[in-house]
Amino acid sequence: MGVCIGIFSPKGGVGKTLLATNLAVAIGVGHHRKTILIDLNKGNGTADLLLNIDPEKSWADLIPVISELTPELINFAVAEYRPGLVILASPPEINSSDVLKLDSLSLLLDSIKREYDLVLLDAPASNDKFVCGILSLVDIQLFVITPDLPSLRSISRLIAVLQEKEKMSGLVINQYSPGAPINPDQIKDHLDQPLFGVLPMDPAGAWTNISYGEPCVLCKSSKLGRSIRQLSVKLLRMIDQKESQEVMGE
Repeated sequence: MGVCIGIFSPKGGVGKTLLATNLAVAIGVGHHRKTILIDLNKGNGTADLLLNIDPEKSWADLIPVISELTPELINFAVAEYRPGLVILASPPEINSSDVLKLDSLSLLLDSIKREYDLVLLDAPASNDKFVCGILSLVDIQLFVITPDLPSLRSISRLIAVLQEKEKMSGLVINQYSPGAPINPDQIKDHLDQPLFGVLPMDPAGAWTNISYGEPCVLCKSSKLGRSIRQLSVKLLRMIDQKESQEVMGE
């Protein structure tokens, strides 16, 4: 079974989708792990734009057959970015028939984890009941935060609803530069969460990615890309260590 990493932030504009897409590229293309990126931002998903691809299908096409998913049906709905990485895009329009409920998402993830090593889940920017439910479905919870009070408050409110404390979770601080009002240690201590990564300000790298769909992690000169590559190595090491411990414990 594959491992599902959820990327969360109740507040928009913190770089959640940029991190999700680049982390998926780093793991799937860079580390050759069979990876799928799922964009749950219904109606306003941008993961496809950040990868410069134009998916013909989305997860909405799987809802009618969600209880009988097969590898063939999953392959029908995904779009390949490069060998090692596919994307299950968000539907471009908001229709009542495209509602993905939590139980359906659970079935979808169960099927997908049988086919892929890593699942990157870009959760909606919200702290509603649906997003809180997603927290319980993923194996690793990544909370994306920028070093400012509005972002800190939104993340603290989401973390407060965590029920499964034993799950692997941690913070990724984005858009950080020395002299920020809040430093990484203060954020980590306030939220009482491990710090998985600190991503620097990199306007040129982020702008190129957003404007042209060229992932930062594929650009050697991008400071942001280099930091996300380092984060991917750390996450994969943690996953491999946990799997080794589980095998030894059997």
